[in-house]
Formats: sequence, structure tokens, C-alpha cells
Amino acid sequence: MDPIANPYAPGAGTPPPLLAGRDGVLDAFDVVIGRAAAGNSFQPIVLSGLRGVGKTVLLLAFRSTARDAGWPIELFEARPGGDLRSQVAEALPPMIRTVNKRWRNRARAQRIGRIAASFARAVQATLLRSGFRLELEPEPGVADSGDLETDLTELLVALGEGAQDEGVGAALLIDELHEVPPEQLSALVGAAHRVNQDGLPVVLGGAGLPPVGRVLSEARSYAERLFSIRPVGALSPDDSARAFLEPAEALGVDITDGALDRLVRVSGGYPFFIQSYGKHVWDLADDSPIAEDDVDLAEPRAYRELVDSFFKPRYDRATPSERRYLHAMAELGDGDVSSAVVATRLGHDQPSRVSPQRDGLLTKGLIYAPERGVLAFTVPHMAAYLRQLPERP
Repeated sequence: MDPIANPYAPGAGTPPPLLAGRDGVLDAFDVVIGRAAAGNSFQPIVLSGLRGVGKTVLLLAFRSTARDAGWPIELFEARPGGDLRSQVAEALPPMIRTVNKRWRNRARAQRIGRIAASFARAVQATLLRSGFRLELEPEPGVADSGDLETDLTELLVALGEGAQDEGVGAALLIDELHEVPPEQLSALVGAAHRVNQDGLPVVLGGAGLPPVGRVLSEARSYAERLFSIRPVGALSPDDSARAFLEPAEALGVDITDGALDRLVRVSGGYPFFIQSYGKHVWDLADDSPIAEDDVDLAEPRAYRELVDSFFKPRYDRATPSERRYLHAMAELGDGDVSSAVVATRLGHDQPSRVSPQRDGLLTKGLIYAPERGVLAFTVPHMAAYLRQLPERP
């Protein structure tokens, strides 16, 4: 069928044609911004899940909802080893632009811009993003101490007080939250706690790999009560079927029951995989309905694309000794594994003997630790991919 009309959209953070099975978390965010704007207490949402489950897509949906409500809001991805102040400063221009455009109190809007300039100047950051530059003088003595928690708190309090007067809120959403260095994450949580205590409508939320809840709690012990950690996983079979079927039906194309069952099964319910298999089966089918023989043709092509774009690039980042560690994990099954058992499989009686390999994989984001002494892959179906590799390091 016509590839130009293909409704399926595999990609990093690319919104799918149908956001199936996520109504609960979307409704929860609606409640958060509604309660915040009304002056009621709220828990910001932090999404937790593996690669390819649609966390970034949900954050984009959150941003769209808040923008439609008139909120200054920005979303950015935490860079490994990056500086949080610089990244927040880079996110400020579009928020200040919204403030200047929408807020009735012009004097307060201008002051928010000056405070943003003070916050950025503390690290010589440039308020520049997407060609939009803020030519503003800083507000002396506010958000310019050089201490991240103090300055971020003063920035957010000022933003929250102004938003409250305007009957709206403000928000910062941070993807890959687990990548924020611990001391900077502590400052972020501390600032979120302060605006929460003051009853201000400022939402600091985001997303990260499954350890993100523990990482936040390690930054500040009260983080587990401050945030609502929402797991995001594979879709149910029914929601997976909807994600395949409804975009096709919207274009007048049907999928036979047998083909739909196959697509749901091979995708495992993971949103990125659904889009990849959907794309290939659409391109290879001659006409409606999409049938099982179309899935027969599409399945190996879709899997090859997943290998080339999803599995192999991650595997290639590992050193030979780290790859041996990955294979030892994969040989133990598809679920969580004990680091002690992995060490034994590699011929060592102490997990510490292979700590460098484990730590390297943790740093590279290829595995994570659901709890102490336990490891898991950050990518769905990674163990199965590793087991079918013909050559081992």
C-alpha cells in the first residue's frame, strides 16, 4: 500500500497515530494541572519505564495539555554529565515568551524575565534557544547566588507567584531524569519541595528509566512522597490491537483477526515495536485487508530494522568484556537476574570481580538495578536478541 499514507510512526519520541492504553496517566496529568491552578495540593508525575515504551511521547502530550491551558512550560532531556542550571537556562526563553505574551500583569512578566536572566548569568549561560534570544538585564540579588537550589527555588517561586495571580501554572518537564547528577537532582527536588510547601502552581515532573524513583529518593528522602511515580510498560493485548487496527481503519484499511493476533504477539505490546511492525506490514501489503501472509513478509524486515536501529547500536557501545557480561545475563532468562549469579556464570566467586563491567553497563544505560544485587536490561527483548547472535565475544 501507499507508503506515503502509512499511519505508523516508529521513531524516538515520535507521537503515534493513536496513544492507546495511556488514558489513565493522561487523565492523571489533567488532574495535576487542574489542582495546581486551583490552588490545591498535587503530586507531580514522574514516568518510569524501559526504552521504547513511550515515556517521551507522554511528556510531549503533557506539554501540549499545559500549553493549551495557557501555562508557560518547557520539556528538555537531561544530558549525561550535563549541567542542570545550563539546561534549565536554555529552557527558559520559550517560557518567558509565553509569560510576556499571555500575562496581564506586564510589570510582573518583565520581572520574571529579569530573574531568568539572573539565573542564567550565574553560569554565563545564554538565554538562547531555537533562534529566540532574551535581551534582558538581570534582577540583582535574585537567583544569582551561584547555589543551584537557592537560585532555582527563587526562580520557581517568582514564576509560581506570577502564574498564581494569572490563574494558571508553570511547569518544567525533564526527560531522562536519572541522568541528572545526584547533587543537582537533590537541588531540583529541594526546589520542588519548596514551591509545593508554598502552595504554588509550579509542576516539576519528568521521566526516567525504572530506577528513577529510587534515584529521586536517594537525592532527598521525601521525594517518594513529593512525586507520583507512574510505571509505564507494555500495552495490554487489547490496547495493542487498538494501536494496530484503529489507525489503519481510519484510512479505510482492515486487518484480519489472524494477522492482528500475530502483530500483537510479535510486538510484545511495546509501543515502539508496534509502530515498527505496523509500518512494515503496511508497506508490504498490496491492499486491504492486511492478512497473515503480509505479516509473514513484514516480520523479518521489521525485526531487522529493530536490530539495526534499536538493539545493535546499544550492543556496539559495550566493550568486549561488557558484552560477555550482557550475554551472561541473557543466558539466565528474560527477567531480572542476580549480579552474584552473573558473576558465577562468568567464572568468578565474587560479584566484585566483574564490578567494572557491571558499572560500565550501568553508566552506559544498557542495564539498570531494580534493587540491590539485581540487574535487568533497559531495552525490551534485549535478552532474546543477545541469545540469537551467532558470534559471542
